[in-house]
Amino acid sequence: MPFIIGVLALVFGTFIFIFAMWRRNKRRKLTGINGFTCPDRMVNTKSIEKLLQFLAVVLFISGFMLITFEALRIEDKVANEITTG
Repeated sequence: MPFIIGVLALVFGTFIFIFAMWRRNKRRKLTGINGFTCPDRMVNTKSIEKLLQFLAVVLFISGFMLITFEALRIEDKVANEITTG
């Protein structure tokens, strides 16, 4: 089960990071300037993008750690069965 959760965390973290980067690039283009003309909305938009990127990095790291710890647990379990069996 931790392996599946780790993979899902990696996938969702990747998608959130790509979405945040896509949104930032869209905002910086000429057509995106018209949608973000108000300075108040610009500050909120940058904050949301930074928050999304932080959330994506946390999900990515936690997913990687879950997968690694689960793989080490399975390897240790197999090694104990070989030495005791």
